[in-house]
Amino acid sequence: MTLYDAYGRPVVFEALREEQAAPTLAGIRNIYSIIDDSIGLTPEKVVGILRTAEFGDPWLYLELAERMEEKDLLYQGVLHTRKMAVSQLDIDVSAAGDDAESMADAEFVREILIDSNTIDLHDVIFEMLDSLGKGFSATEIIWDTNGRNLETGAPEWLPFALKWRDPRWFMFDWVSGEELLVRTLRTDGPQLPVGRDSWDSRLSPMNFRIRVGGPVFGHEVGIQPATQPLAPFKFLVHITRAKAGLPIRGGLARIAIWAYLFKNYVLKDWVVFAEVYGQPMRLGKYGPGATENDKAALLRAVANIGTDAAAIIPESMAIEFIESKGGGQRSHEMYQKFCEYLDKLVTIGILGQELTTQLPRGAGSRAAAEVHDVVRRDIATDDARRVAATLNRDLVKPLIDLNRGPRRRYPQITISFEEPEDLRNVADALGPFIDRGLRVPESWIREKFGAPEPQQGESVLHPIERITAQGDATPASASAIGDVPMTPEFTDVAGRSRR
Repeated sequence: MTLYDAYGRPVVFEALREEQAAPTLAGIRNIYSIIDDSIGLTPEKVVGILRTAEFGDPWLYLELAERMEEKDLLYQGVLHTRKMAVSQLDIDVSAAGDDAESMADAEFVREILIDSNTIDLHDVIFEMLDSLGKGFSATEIIWDTNGRNLETGAPEWLPFALKWRDPRWFMFDWVSGEELLVRTLRTDGPQLPVGRDSWDSRLSPMNFRIRVGGPVFGHEVGIQPATQPLAPFKFLVHITRAKAGLPIRGGLARIAIWAYLFKNYVLKDWVVFAEVYGQPMRLGKYGPGATENDKAALLRAVANIGTDAAAIIPESMAIEFIESKGGGQRSHEMYQKFCEYLDKLVTIGILGQELTTQLPRGAGSRAAAEVHDVVRRDIATDDARRVAATLNRDLVKPLIDLNRGPRRRYPQITISFEEPEDLRNVADALGPFIDRGLRVPESWIREKFGAPEPQQGESVLHPIERITAQGDATPASASAIGDVPMTPEFTDVAGRSRR
């Protein structure tokens, strides 16, 4: 039986048994950073890196996005915050229906992905969210086929590992800009179906990609260097778009790169300023008859005072120390305020707000921070929805199809916040209805509030006495809890009255 992935491509079983995007030593998928394009970064260089990524080769852009996370603490911190907001959420599996087959499918997925100790799905989600900064992430599924189904005897396809792959080892096809390809020089191996339409691949260092049935002339021709399509049922491809458009232009690094550049300029100037600020300017004076050698000796003496705090000069020369007055404090504040302004922009761009990470000095409140935190929760909820959609498309469907056969509807992984229920509001809402005769099962209330069933001989509480208009004390109405009569006394389970 032929299986098809979510894009209608036939599954090649031979390709599932080997790693397609494993690192290589001599090939183009090595783990080393050959170029550090963050060194000597200028506006012209940034424009060139971004344009190169748009034109089809995102290597330099992805390299720079990685350097930004390593060198800018705030950028790394807010990205980490956004990743952790999703990776720590509750993960569950819901069945596609109430029938036995749907329930068994959901239980199978839950057992393999959540209850198993083989895969930590929370770590996988955290790595998938590397797409926040770069626009995409690719996680390769390593299938284990050593097991056997006890009922049918067929081999079981179980995910042994989900390995995050370096995004530099991938690029998007040059025709649509949507399909992710893996960089490779390999010309052997199983022939893979390519593209979401009808692509024919010629695997060679310069890969000519031909699509039959184009929209205008019946065919389209594209040139794609040293790439191979991803094998169906082999990768979790997660796309995160900060805006609509091509995936490579949807990463948050693209909008943060300018703040990173300008902040580097300011920090360099600030460091230079900090080296000399507070130190007196050393002014050397020489007489009219000083020779060039005397001037050179005086210059060396002035310079050495700054490092060695000691120097000798002829008696005819003098060194004065001039204290810095005015402008220094204002310069310091200018550097700091500019850096804080850039940090604020980056934080707003990534978290949607900045109040929960940095309150203005002398202002702000906990209540205001909580209001802004709701905005961040909205973003985390959307991130969780997108991650769940990727897992359902690229992991749940292959897991069910390979082991249990294709389905019309599949179990769904859900990632959501666990909203705590306000029990006080529940009690306040139920009280008036119970007083008017609404019969509520005691077991339901005990379960809702976590109240245990009283044991034999244990004292239980009853409502307090009510005071009538005449001032007489009467027991609470029995209708408050159905048919069970109430007294103002404490009564144990055995029925003994205890005052």
